[in-house]
Amino acid sequence: MKTSSIKKHIALGLTLAGAAFTPSLHANTPTEIFIEGGSASSSVLFDRATNFYNGGTLTSATYNSGSTVAQFVGNVTNAALLSLNPITIDINIANGAVAGLDALLTQTAQAGDTNLSGSKVPVLVDSATLPKSIGKDGSQLVALQTYVVPLVFVKNTKAGYPDSGITNLTQRQAVSLETSTPLPATYYGGTSTNPVYFVGRNSQAAVRTVIDFSIYNVGSIQTYYTNGSSNLPQLDGSADPGLSSGGLVANTTLAITNSIGTVAVQNVKTGLTPLAYEGVPYSVSNVINGSYPIWGYENYYYLDPSKVSNANGSPTTAQLAIINKFYQSVTNASFQTSSYPVFGNNFVPTAALQVTRSHSADGGQITPN
Repeated sequence: MKTSSIKKHIALGLTLAGAAFTPSLHANTPTEIFIEGGSASSSVLFDRATNFYNGGTLTSATYNSGSTVAQFVGNVTNAALLSLNPITIDINIANGAVAGLDALLTQTAQAGDTNLSGSKVPVLVDSATLPKSIGKDGSQLVALQTYVVPLVFVKNTKAGYPDSGITNLTQRQAVSLETSTPLPATYYGGTSTNPVYFVGRNSQAAVRTVIDFSIYNVGSIQTYYTNGSSNLPQLDGSADPGLSSGGLVANTTLAITNSIGTVAVQNVKTGLTPLAYEGVPYSVSNVINGSYPIWGYENYYYLDPSKVSNANGSPTTAQLAIINKFYQSVTNASFQTSSYPVFGNNFVPTAALQVTRSHSADGGQITPN
């Protein structure tokens, strides 16, 4: 064999060997993000996670019981994200918005911080609770405002329960409802002396923090649950009284017919009707004009990469690209103005507000724009 031929074969061999050990510049890097938050926005989270793969392939959408934890896996067609396929979006709304913020800021996976990929710390938290309202320093967080979440006091619509005369709560009555032993329906404007029980959320919920700040309640709550098939009210004497989801509050309020509960509008269901607050009924228009005050700004939070390294919890460049696309899908004007029943009367676009709420704390002062 001629020397020139030997050299050519050696060069070819080295080239092939190099190709075997050099990763392809076009190889995909599978990417995963873990979103944690409150159940008030569950319908939006799950809808937008499904929509994220629109046009591509959603190969897996697995839920646990009650749809509080879900995992979405698939390939997207968005050119900016192609190299990140397959993309996995894990969602956990079982723990609540407060626990999610705490897990993100402390970088500690708590006992309930599990999704279908195992126990881990969230990268993105969906919450209507402001960090300062729960004593947390939010200076290292990026806050992306998504929309407004309205909250309501609800009662059973069954005739006479808790009393047909109860249609409105004043601030004083709302605080008494949450903090006192059951008071007679006459205290709330009813005609009977039947006791009225309170059914509320635990302290891990934005529904709890936003309502408490909005009605100026600084006391401990006296909340009830059912004892089972007989549906008799039982005082919750646990260290953190209150139910773990809006769905449970709605169902318990239906079961304890002589009760009033607190839920996000999304969780109002057949058999429950919202009460007016300070003489103003809930409606989208009353939130927009500022006359109905029980609501909070929903935000997406993540650790700022310019202040916190990836090793300490901020999203990677790939994760941030997914977060931004997901956020754009949630804040899309068409989705927020025409998507029923997912968005519809359950939430209010921030851009529609004729008022601004102070960010000094949840339940801050409302002023005209």
